[in-house]
Amino acid sequence: MKIRCLGAVRTVTGSCFQLENPAGGLTLLDCGLFQGGRQTELRNFNTALYRPQEVRSIVVTHAHMDHSGLIPRLVKAGYRGPVYATAATAELLKILWADGANIQEHEAVWKSRKNSRQGREHVEPLYDLEAAEQAALLLKPLPLRDPVKIAPGLTARLCTAGHILGAVSVHLTAEKDGRTVRALFSGDLGRPGQLLIEDPETPPEADAIFMETTYGNRLHKDARDSVEELLGVIRAAYVEGGKVLIPAFAVERTQELLVLLAEAWHDGRIPRDMPVYLDSPLALAASEIYLRHPELYDRETRSLVAARRTPLDMSSLRISRTSEESRRINLADGPAVVLAGSGMANAGRILHHLKHNLWKANCHVVFVGFQAQGTTGRRLVDGADTVKIFREAVSVGATVHTIGGFSGHADQKELLDWLRPQVRPGLPVYLIHGEETGTLAFAEKIKAVFPELRPIVPSWLETLEIGREAPAAAPALAPAPEQPEERPAGLPEVTEAASFKRRLERLYAGLSSRPLPPDRLARLESLLNRAEELLLEP
Repeated sequence: MKIRCLGAVRTVTGSCFQLENPAGGLTLLDCGLFQGGRQTELRNFNTALYRPQEVRSIVVTHAHMDHSGLIPRLVKAGYRGPVYATAATAELLKILWADGANIQEHEAVWKSRKNSRQGREHVEPLYDLEAAEQAALLLKPLPLRDPVKIAPGLTARLCTAGHILGAVSVHLTAEKDGRTVRALFSGDLGRPGQLLIEDPETPPEADAIFMETTYGNRLHKDARDSVEELLGVIRAAYVEGGKVLIPAFAVERTQELLVLLAEAWHDGRIPRDMPVYLDSPLALAASEIYLRHPELYDRETRSLVAARRTPLDMSSLRISRTSEESRRINLADGPAVVLAGSGMANAGRILHHLKHNLWKANCHVVFVGFQAQGTTGRRLVDGADTVKIFREAVSVGATVHTIGGFSGHADQKELLDWLRPQVRPGLPVYLIHGEETGTLAFAEKIKAVFPELRPIVPSWLETLEIGREAPAAAPALAPAPEQPEERPAGLPEVTEAASFKRRLERLYAGLSSRPLPPDRLARLESLLNRAEELLLEP
């Protein structure tokens, strides 16, 4: 089984793994957006890399856009095969893709208007609403745990991953010429005991594992301590008369926080007259989908519903559906809790609330999820004094809090616990979906705790072959430095590589001094992708 890494290797976004089907054609395991800095996001325009005309099927682990958001782009390029996911994931994808199309189209209009004033080219959106609607028609819900043939010779089995509603790990079985090869993709793994949904389950054994490592180098705070920390921030803001701004992911994190706040409100642990605003139409739509899938709730959540201690039973909850209602939040005096997207503060209504409040000393900004490199959220977490919001520099006078106990991703210990039942001598474990430092740290941890395993950290565009006989020694976690060739004395040094390096440096200098329009940058990115492919060839 050949698998090519098209994203989420040595980074946390752009999750996509391209499999060669036993009977021909390709299958994609996830197909997500690259998110973060401008140069990273340009990878989203390199559609040819995904070979959409050859793809026969796509399997989506869950509805987050870094795992699913590029599928409408492939549909725009001609993909018409099935998109497999759980029923809950399929419902979430419909609203997330439509929301993504709206964002892409608005950004393209804004950039085109700006380019027109400078005599530059028109900008096309990554995808539009028509592509999002066509993609939604391709969704094919799959049941949990039942093996289903998704392509000739290729079977998928979905297992609960506990990350968000409908999230799964995917166990793939390929059969060709009497030989069977099995690959397990963890997807994003949730934490045992988290609110709302069931814990991750143990999938069947596999010949290779692709495992997420978002928090591979750290341990989360205790969940109870995190709840108390959040409630303490809310009580402090109430006394100070300020707002608590929570950039929250529309799917799972918002619903979990609302349940926690409702419990605290019912118990009198937060002020009953302090408004709690849900200012995210997307989160509201996602919450309605959560309400339609009580079969996926855990026991604790079912008990809260039965006791009428849910957010719907909290009289201080305010829902902002329109832009006008959102604007009124910042016109109102006094303390309030505001949950708004996006979770990394790189888009959405949270930016308006930050612009109006971030400079105030009585404002508190609470981050409750991972903040990718290049996002406004990451800059705030890293202690920036000012950040740009809508191209305006805004001073940071607010207190910024990072509360890790709310993470929907398993931490290092929880990742090891999930991996433990799979341990077998020589089993390759490909470590993905994590920033490089965290992934490499987790690889070292695996070697220390499970020395019989073979942790491997692949690179972008690397092609892996699963099912070959394991080598005698575990592979290096990073490429070994090249050794210079021995040459007869007196011959001049080879200068081709140095000359090529100087050309790249001139190219970088040119980009720094003269910014290119997005379409030209996308073409340049395509050429650089090909250069990276050549460097990775054996």
